[in-house]
Amino acid sequence: MQKLQHISYYRLSAYFLPFQSQKDRFDDGITFNDIVELYHFDKELRILTFGAIEKIEIFLRTSIAYNFSKEHDVFGYTCKTNFCCNDENFKWLTEDITKETSRSKETFIKHFRDNYIEKDLPIWMVVETISFGTLSKFYTSLCPQTEKLILDGIKLPSFVFKNWIHVFSYVRNISAHHSRLWNRQFVIKAKIPKHKIEFKGLINDKYYTFAVMTHYVLSAINDTFDFKDELKSLFEKYPKIDKKAMGFVDDWEKLEMWQR
Repeated sequence: MQKLQHISYYRLSAYFLPFQSQKDRFDDGITFNDIVELYHFDKELRILTFGAIEKIEIFLRTSIAYNFSKEHDVFGYTCKTNFCCNDENFKWLTEDITKETSRSKETFIKHFRDNYIEKDLPIWMVVETISFGTLSKFYTSLCPQTEKLILDGIKLPSFVFKNWIHVFSYVRNISAHHSRLWNRQFVIKAKIPKHKIEFKGLINDKYYTFAVMTHYVLSAINDTFDFKDELKSLFEKYPKIDKKAMGFVDDWEKLEMWQR
């Protein structure tokens, strides 16, 4: 019962159902520690997941700032003609940028406001300030020539990577708000690239597919973070965890998709 002083009953109750074949009745042999262990596994999975997405997010912020300013100029994001989206979506994007940058307390923004007369921030400040959700909107509004520069090396179709960014943003929010990742069925489904045979057969609404996507992108951008080994270590720490509930298959780490 001491655990309930640190973890609320209602938060922990989300992990009851896998241990109940009948409503409000735990299966034989299930202990309170089994439930707490699953809770702690999920917490560590969220931390690992958030860290992996952060690396992709930083790449995206940096790449957008560099390539967009190279194609246009540092204030080019204020001009509708530099985007390939309709007027309404551009209006939403600029409103979000204005709202999020105006409330920022970042020192570099204060310094810019105090020392320069421009009312707009340069693009590299904007991308470091806006939320991942707004960054996702920014990316999906880019014109093909700019997006092509960002996709160079990732080798994914535009519509697939745009969807993946949406999935990354969705999973990031789940992790940031301490919601359950284990055995969750994702509301935003991932698009599976048909031209890559190693992705064949993936279920597009489970954590395993998200893990494959994350590993693929981290490898493509040459990030040194070994997501596969971190996942393996986490499963070794919690050997009782049902990986199949997350979409994992037996010997998943030996499959071609994990050998990049």
